[in-house]
Amino acid sequence: MRLIFEVKFQGLRIEVTLSASRELVKEGKDLYDVLKILERGYDSSASKRKPNIIERSIKKGNKEYKAVVAKTEIRYPDGYVEEVWRLIHFGKITYKKGRRKIK
Repeated sequence: MRLIFEVKFQGLRIEVTLSASRELVKEGKDLYDVLKILERGYDSSASKRKPNIIERSIKKGNKEYKAVVAKTEIRYPDGYVEEVWRLIHFGKITYKKGRRKIK
């Protein structure tokens, strides 16, 4: 059994927003799939993003899976502050060769 609390990217835990968790469930994916995209994927940002946001994609067949994470701080009730990657979007689109050039 894999524990989702152990999933880390660049030393920081990955946390999921409610909307992103719904997107993951819809596609039948989990945080390990997100981690694979972040580690092995290519930068797919169509527009300039803030420095604390990473958008990466990976191509599987004629589909392109995209994960967007933002580095944020979480403040717990006991005063503890933790820096995490927050998954803000996960999606799947049909890959079209002319849409984007892989950098």
